[in-house]
Amino acid sequence: MILLNKYEDFLDRVDELGFMPLSNILPGLPSLSAETEEKRWHTGDRDNDPWCWKDRAAEEQRLAFGCILGGHKGFVSAQMYRIFYTAFHPQESMEERWEEGSVNQTVWQLWQLFEDKTLMNTSEIRREMGVTLKKGGSKVDSALKVLQRDYCITVAGSRRKLNKAGQPYGWPSNIYDKVMNWVPKEWMEPNRELSRGQARDDILDKGIAVGKDINRNELAKILGI
Repeated sequence: MILLNKYEDFLDRVDELGFMPLSNILPGLPSLSAETEEKRWHTGDRDNDPWCWKDRAAEEQRLAFGCILGGHKGFVSAQMYRIFYTAFHPQESMEERWEEGSVNQTVWQLWQLFEDKTLMNTSEIRREMGVTLKKGGSKVDSALKVLQRDYCITVAGSRRKLNKAGQPYGWPSNIYDKVMNWVPKEWMEPNRELSRGQARDDILDKGIAVGKDINRNELAKILGI
């Protein structure tokens, strides 16, 4: 089994695979948790701690990170990003989807918030949406996942929370931005005409190629294809 010890090794591995889940979502599919030692997690070392790698990769625009693998947390390489975007980003605008009833009110309101503000963490988003962790928070969390899954917003890095005195505390939390604000322009440049169906086939082909004994239908189900 491959063991990743350094940040750069991790970046190279995701570039090699094309995409990688954060945790084990399907037997045989490489994941960050399976390819790192448990003792390395949550040390706070940006070079050696996989928990730090996810935020750093997004902050440095080396990889995309978020609930971007069918709603599961994971990474997508720069080379594969346009393929994933084509496969998962709705072809209709958010306004059209709202008018036809294909998105719920919380998703719509959250998207409207991102039209006005960006680089917010979950706590800030809940406050802007007028909910708390215990009252309405789960709906907002679900909406955040939907907008990431659909490649509308993405993790753009992380920052620590501030107490009432303005002092940072706790572990850094993810901050989110609209995809088109965050994604490097060159990631989206087409190198060939690509339909949604072909993009999805490319993703499944890649997953089967880099995985071990993966059933195509099971992979499609996990990724929501």
